[in-house]
Amino acid sequence: MADEVRLVSSRPARGAPVLLLDGQEMFSTVLMMALRVSGVDALRGDLVDIDAVLQQVGRLPVGLVLLDLNRGRNGHRQQVNPADLVSALRARRWVVLVVSDRGGEDRIAAAIAAGAAGVCAKSSSLEHLLAVMLAASAGRPVMTEAQRQGWVARDRGYRASQRDQTRRFDRLSAREREVLALLIAGQRATAIAEHFVVSMATVRTQIRAILVKLEVSSQLEAVALATHRQ
Repeated sequence: MADEVRLVSSRPARGAPVLLLDGQEMFSTVLMMALRVSGVDALRGDLVDIDAVLQQVGRLPVGLVLLDLNRGRNGHRQQVNPADLVSALRARRWVVLVVSDRGGEDRIAAAIAAGAAGVCAKSSSLEHLLAVMLAASAGRPVMTEAQRQGWVARDRGYRASQRDQTRRFDRLSAREREVLALLIAGQRATAIAEHFVVSMATVRTQIRAILVKLEVSSQLEAVALATHRQ
C-alpha cells in the first residue's frame, strides 16, 4: 500500500546509544540484550524521575529514546505528561520512539504531535520492535506522513475535547464539586444530605445544577465524565 513504510534492518550511527525508558523490567531487559547483540549501546533509564532522565541524556551522545507512555514524575514527584518529555528530548536532538500497551490513544497522539518518530505496540514481535528501533535510530522514517498527520489531527481533537470539558467543570461551585466527589465515591443523595447536614431538596437541587453545568443527562454520565478526567 502507498501509506506503508517498509522497514529495512539498518544499524544506527556509530556510537549512538539507545536509552530504554520502560516501566516493565523484563520487557526492557529483553530489548536491551537484543540490541547489544546487534552491536548497539543500549541502556536503561529511570522513567520515574524525568529530571534525572534529562540529566542522563545530557551525559550521553545523541541517540534514540524508547519511551513507555506510562506517566513519569519530575523531581518534585508531580505527574508529567510524556509529551512534555518528548518535547524536551527533541529539543536535545534525541529521536524518540514510543511504545504502548492497549489504549491510550490520546497520549500516543500527544507524543507524536510533540515530535515522536512513531509508535510501536508492546505486543509486537521482538523482530519487529528491533527493526523499528534500528530504523528510527538511523534516522529512517517509521511512519508515513499521512499517518503522522492523522495522529496530529487526533491530538487536536483530543485537546479541543479537553478544553470543552474544562469549560464545563469550571462552572461548578465549590460545594457542587464536593457533591460530585461524593457521587464518584458511590454515595447516594441521602448520604450526601446527611454528610452536609442539609435537606434532600437541597442535595437534589445541587445534583440538578451539576448535570446542567456539565451538559449531561444523568448522574452516571456526570460520574463517568469526571472519572475520565482524573
